[in-house]
Amino acid sequence: MRIVGARIVLRDEPKETDNEDYFRWRNLEEWEYYDEPWTPSQGQISWEEWERRRRERRQKAQRKVQKPSATRHNWQIDTAEGRHIGWILYYRLDEQAGHATIGVCLPEEDTWGQGYGTEAVRLLVNYMFQEMGLAQVRTGTWTGNARMMRVAAKCGFREVNRYPHEARVTVRGEPLVMAEFALTRAEWLARQESATPVSGIECDD
Repeated sequence: MRIVGARIVLRDEPKETDNEDYFRWRNLEEWEYYDEPWTPSQGQISWEEWERRRRERRQKAQRKVQKPSATRHNWQIDTAEGRHIGWILYYRLDEQAGHATIGVCLPEEDTWGQGYGTEAVRLLVNYMFQEMGLAQVRTGTWTGNARMMRVAAKCGFREVNRYPHEARVTVRGEPLVMAEFALTRAEWLARQESATPVSGIECDD
């Protein structure tokens, strides 16, 4: 499946080059500070070590013969020109309650502040409300991740909770405080009526 926007494409089919991108991102530390600052950096690893760990994950998955998760789904984020720049996903899907949580990551600094994250979130949120029929979408980050805080606000999310992370640590001298956001289907649809709608969306199975 592909969800096509004006500047980016969300795809859930892997490409051969994705593994090379993930290896490169694995050795970039700055994005981890914003994504999961409570997790210490694991340091640089070689391509050989990366491939060894990848083989082990594959073997473990084959032994378990697990079915794809019904509560989470992942898309890769490509620019319209075909550059692979990150990923976005929903998780904790509760179809009965009608809600799920989303997360987005753009590991390379030259893609930050370009509007890619905002468009990715809008595309996925629109899909989850229009195609999946959910009643609410949630997201969360820590207050030091100013870009994700802005993305949530631009997409119409309301902050519904703020609390210290259980680790009770500071990150580069800043308290690690978590913020939770929520957006309802009604709020999203009302926003589309009063603002420029999400354009150019098409889903290819």
